[in-house]
Amino acid sequence: STVVDSSPVLTCTYSSPIPHMTMIYIVMLLVVLWRPIDANSFYRSAQELDKYGSSPQINNAGLASKLHSLPTIVTSSRSSSLIIVSLEKKQAGVIPRNKCNIIGQSEDCKLATIGSGLAGDAAFLNKLLRKDVMYTWERYDAIPDCTRVAHTASKVMLAFMGYDDEIRDGSRDVLLEDNGDRMSIGRPLGVNMIIAKLYSSGYVEMRLVEPSGVVSDELVGRVLGRGSKKGTELLKQRWRESCDDAEIEDISVAIVKEIAISEYLVGDHGGEEDYNIVIEVLNCQDGLQVKRIPFAGD
Repeated sequence: STVVDSSPVLTCTYSSPIPHMTMIYIVMLLVVLWRPIDANSFYRSAQELDKYGSSPQINNAGLASKLHSLPTIVTSSRSSSLIIVSLEKKQAGVIPRNKCNIIGQSEDCKLATIGSGLAGDAAFLNKLLRKDVMYTWERYDAIPDCTRVAHTASKVMLAFMGYDDEIRDGSRDVLLEDNGDRMSIGRPLGVNMIIAKLYSSGYVEMRLVEPSGVVSDELVGRVLGRGSKKGTELLKQRWRESCDDAEIEDISVAIVKEIAISEYLVGDHGGEEDYNIVIEVLNCQDGLQVKRIPFAGD
C-alpha cells in the first residue's frame, strides 16, 4: 500500500538573499566602527573599558604608581590623627619632602593629600587640587569636603585619558589656564592619590583616587607603592580598632621594613644605612609632625 502525506505544505516566495545579507553586514560594520573621535583618540576612552578597567594605558599608569614609589602606609587612628609611615632613601644635597601635603585648613578642619607614584605627576595633581580648594575657599568661605576633592581628582585623571573634556558638577575647571587654554599631557597620570579631611570633632574621612579615576569607598588604612599587596595583607592581620597612635606607628614601621626587605629595596638598591623611615602625624590640634628614624634603628 502507498501512504500519502496529506499534511499542508507551507511555501513562501522570496527574492535573492544577497541584498538582505549585504544590508546586515553594512549595519554590523557601522556599529563596530562607530566611535567618537577626539584629539586624544590614541588613548582608549574610559567608555571602552570593561568592568576590570582593562586598558593598556591605565594598566601601565597603575603599574608606574606602584613601581615608582617606595612603600607608604596611611592609616587613621582613634585619636583622630592621620598617620603616614614611609620608606625614604637618603640623597646627598637633596632636601627631603614630606608625603603629606596640607592643601586647605581652617579652625575646624584640615584637608591633606598623600601621593604615591611618579613624583612629577603627584606634584602636578596636588597643585591642581590646591587650586580648586583655594577657589572654593574664596567663593564659598569653606573648605571642600573629601568627596568633592576626590571627585575633582577623578575628573582630572579621566580628562587626561580623553574621556572627559570638562570638570563639571560644581567644580571649577582646574585644567583651564589663565590664557583660556586647557592643559593636556596626553596620557593617564601615574599616581595614586589619597585625599583625607580631619575635623576638629574627631571625624577623619579618607578616600583613594586611582590612576583610572576610580574613587574608593571611605578608608581606614591603605598601603601604597612597592609591595602594596603584601603590605595590605600584613596591615589587615595586625591592625586593630583599639590601637593607639604609638601602636599604629610600630605596626606600620615593622610592615615597611618587611616590604623593603622582601622587595629587595634594601640590599639591591642600597644598604640599611641608605634609608630612613619617615613618620608623619597630622591632626587638627598640632598640625603636621614629622620625624625620621634610621632604617637600621630599633
